[in-house]
Amino acid sequence: YMQTDGNFLTRLANSERVWQSHTSKNNGAFLVIDDGGQAYVRHRDVPLWVVGVPRGVYTGPPDGSLTYPLRGAFYYAWYPETWSVNGKDVFYRPTLGKYANGDPNIQTDHVRALDYANVDVSIVSWWGPDKTLDRPRILNLMDRTKSLNSPVKWTVYHEEERLRDMSVSELKADLDYLKKWFAWHESWAHIDGKPIIFVYNEGGCEVADRWTQAAGNEWYVVLKLFPQYKDCPSQPNHWHQYGPSTAVLQYPGASFTISPGFWRSDLPQPDLPRVSKDKWTQAVLEMVNSGSDWQLITTFNEWGEGTAVEGAQEWGSDSGYGYYMDALHDIKL
Repeated sequence: YMQTDGNFLTRLANSERVWQSHTSKNNGAFLVIDDGGQAYVRHRDVPLWVVGVPRGVYTGPPDGSLTYPLRGAFYYAWYPETWSVNGKDVFYRPTLGKYANGDPNIQTDHVRALDYANVDVSIVSWWGPDKTLDRPRILNLMDRTKSLNSPVKWTVYHEEERLRDMSVSELKADLDYLKKWFAWHESWAHIDGKPIIFVYNEGGCEVADRWTQAAGNEWYVVLKLFPQYKDCPSQPNHWHQYGPSTAVLQYPGASFTISPGFWRSDLPQPDLPRVSKDKWTQAVLEMVNSGSDWQLITTFNEWGEGTAVEGAQEWGSDSGYGYYMDALHDIKL
């Protein structure tokens, strides 16, 4: 059943809803079944929900794997659903307004902003197959990147792992899904001929055991580091740190991560007050001079936690991108 607000759903004979596409608030959207084996909810020429046969098949890495050092930015494709946290609106005012990730104009603006900030890899928060409309949103971002001839590459941040210890078979299923739907795209990031995946995991060497077993030699796995991570018998391809409540996190041989601040919108005080323009510029300079393989920004647009470097009225500049992005533009790898 296709609702007038754009939500596609199925009901039992007693009218109980058993499934939905989560595409409501898109009046005028319609259901399309094409001759290529896909069905999708479409709104203003933009797919909002996709199922069926992917448009490509993974046959191996594209030409030109990435080489270190690399600048990465953590990206969030869950808007407009998360402009508040526990009922509390975000504190800051994005230059683009409270946007929707499915808007093609926003996708264009974001790719151009990532280019402006010299970002090599955009790392999209991902909570598992068919969550937060992952297929249309990630595919649209990569398509937009390609159409703009942008060098930015994309991968995902596997976040479900931090909630529970997933089995090797579950991890393999997730990796197969990612390869089926995304990794074939020429805008997906590769290193050493392997598609990249970042993982937000908890501590313990068993995490590395499970992920190295699941990935085999087919994926380039970048795990989140923890105490004594170097002592684990199983080692992933690389390590990183994610901790936006700290302004600078340096781990030689792994990553250098910087944050502009951390203030979740449902908390009365910030964990990390907003970093000044001068201190941010110094942090970017230190990151670049470190020569670290992974030079990471937490984050491009996590507005709910107040960690975004994307342009906002509170840190505007003549460029239109804001002074956090300006520093990333001016100080290159």
